[in-house]
Amino acid sequence: MRTCRHVGNERRRLLSAQRLRAAGAGRRSALVAMAVGIVASVAASSVCLLAGGTAFAGSIASDQAQANQLASQIATTSAQIDHLSYLYDQAQTSYQTTQDQLQQVRSQLAAAVASASAARRQLRSDALAAYMGNGNAVSYALIFSTDMTNEAARAEYQQVSDAQLSGAIDRYRSDEHLVSQKQAVLSRERSTEQATLASLQTTRQQAQAAVASENAQLGSVKANLQQQLLAQAHAIELQREQAAARAAAAQQAAAAARAAQSEQASGTSASASNGGTPGAGSYVVPPPPSGPPPPPSAGWSQEAAVAVQTAMAQVGKPYVWGAAGPDSFDCSGLVMYSWQAAGVDIPHYSVSQYGATTHITQAELQPGDIVFYNSPYDGYLGHEAMYIGGGQVVQAPMTGMDVMVTSITWAGPPVAFSRPG
Repeated sequence: MRTCRHVGNERRRLLSAQRLRAAGAGRRSALVAMAVGIVASVAASSVCLLAGGTAFAGSIASDQAQANQLASQIATTSAQIDHLSYLYDQAQTSYQTTQDQLQQVRSQLAAAVASASAARRQLRSDALAAYMGNGNAVSYALIFSTDMTNEAARAEYQQVSDAQLSGAIDRYRSDEHLVSQKQAVLSRERSTEQATLASLQTTRQQAQAAVASENAQLGSVKANLQQQLLAQAHAIELQREQAAARAAAAQQAAAAARAAQSEQASGTSASASNGGTPGAGSYVVPPPPSGPPPPPSAGWSQEAAVAVQTAMAQVGKPYVWGAAGPDSFDCSGLVMYSWQAAGVDIPHYSVSQYGATTHITQAELQPGDIVFYNSPYDGYLGHEAMYIGGGQVVQAPMTGMDVMVTSITWAGPPVAFSRPG
């Protein structure tokens, strides 16, 4: 890098200055001039580096703002996906109910048809008996016509059937009419619900595609941001090294000037001591927190140990609303699945989990305990995570994200705590 070569040149100039100073008083003025030049050159280089740092800061701030905006968009779209999934489940339930009702209506219609067939058979039997006794073949033939609205057929029917049979036929016709009407209504409802399901599914797929695209953009921005942060850290390290070299140059230049003045006053040559060039400063960028959580306390139960180990083994698996493993999870599904592996059964729903477990305070938290949060979308105790110690939790955050380890306040301040078992 150009800055590194410049610092090396300055050190070589400094060594040359020391040799000139040792040569005698005749070259003292040149040494002082060179020292002043070193300081001026280093100062100019430092100004150049600081200007580059300002550019770094502006670019990093821009990328950080873009990353924050994308993260906000992802959170909003993910919440919409969860809500669409909830609506889709409701629509599916409604559609299934309509299907069941339609099947019942069809059964009722089949029963009415069977009843009508029996009534018509009875009517034929009565007509035949009347004809055999004292009937008119031409007149009774009308009874067997399918057109029951024929006035002649009605007249003949009244002559050969009793009031009970007539009532049965009338009831059949009334029931058939009502059943047919209900079947038509249910068929229209089913068509509407099918269209609603298709629309919700399409909207949800579009939202999921948007989250995937936004996550890809966020990954690209984060990668670029990481490169810029590393470059900035390197620039800061060079700046500190250059500042150290500048201080050393100024210190030795001042020592050389004092030595020259002393030689002028005494008229004798003297060798100046070299205090040594201090090593260049360094700047270490602290790494982000990583690695497993701290070891559990002595009071940690065996069941809790299994639950935490199981939950940690799911890190990296995708969040899916309503899922409870083994390939995907929602927040309460992850906790339920992990504790089931430890032999402890708890319900899936977060509010139900809180009601079915022992309530504790935050000060009593042990690994394996459940941490609850209020959600702006799902309300009271709408989100939860499993505490793993060291102020960390493992959780399935939201649609578009994977099971991960975060700080206990990543999803906001916790509002309740409980312990299964």
